[in-house]
Formats: sequence, structure tokens, C-alpha cells
Amino acid sequence: MDKNDKVKKDSRKQNSDESKDTKRDEVELLKTKAEELEDKYKRALADYQNLEKRAAEERREWILKANKDLLLHILPVLDTLILAEKHIKTQNQELALSLKQFLDILKGEGVTRIDAVGKSFDPHFMECVETIEGEEGKVVEELRSGYMFYDKVLRPVLVKVGKTKAAS
Repeated sequence: MDKNDKVKKDSRKQNSDESKDTKRDEVELLKTKAEELEDKYKRALADYQNLEKRAAEERREWILKANKDLLLHILPVLDTLILAEKHIKTQNQELALSLKQFLDILKGEGVTRIDAVGKSFDPHFMECVETIEGEEGKVVEELRSGYMFYDKVLRPVLVKVGKTKAAS
């Protein structure tokens, strides 16, 4: 082998090594680029899923607000039916059945009655309109029923709260 052949061989080897290094660099660059794109894709997907959840929650809130407004308009009618049932001297089975159906429908929609009589006064669920002689801090009489709509107060109970009489 002469000197020129050896130089050519060394030159080819050096070019081959440089070519391998260049290819390795390109592969690394492509891997980095692929990881960046994958990261961007995952972030975009997560943002989209969060947007979908937020939109669904907003729709749910709008529906609940609309239902709440409707229920607040209906409750006075229920109050009237309950008063009518109390004041009718004879047992009216039709009225009692209608009231039961009305209350069952409300319960199915997430509305429950707040029990107050005999319980300690709680300003989160009750509104005191008068204090009368009775056990201190206990609800003595319910003037208007109150209702919960799922976990929120739809309408507070109007009550009379007991207060011990001061000694003379």
C-alpha cells in the first residue's frame, strides 16, 4: 500500500466518523424535537379536557340556577296547599295525595324539607321572626317551611325561638 492509498483510507475513515457524529447529532435533535412535540400535545390535550370539564360544570350550574328560580316560584303554592290541608276540618284524601305527590316530585329533584321544631336555632338554615317563652335557643314554632336544594339552602325556615322568661 502506498502513501496515497493510506491517506485516502484515513480520509474515508475520518469522513465516516464525521458522518456518524453528524447522524448521531441529527438523531438526538430529532428525539428532542419529538419529546417537545409530545409534551405540547399532552399539554394541549390536558387543556382541552379541563375546558370540557369547566364547560360541563358551568352548564350544570346554569341548570341548577334555573331550577332554583323555578322552585322558589313554586314553593308559595306548596305553602298554600299545606295551609289548606291544616285548615280543612275533614280529612281530605285528595288534597293529602296531591301534597304527597308534590313533595315526592320535589324530593326527586333534590329538594328536601328542613326540620326545625325542637331543634337548636341555626341561623344558616333558619330565620327567627320572633322570640317567645320557651326553652332557650330552641325552635318553638315553625311559621313557614324551609327547604334545601341538594346541599344549599333554597329557602330558610321562618321560626319562633324560645327565650326563658326573666325572673321578676
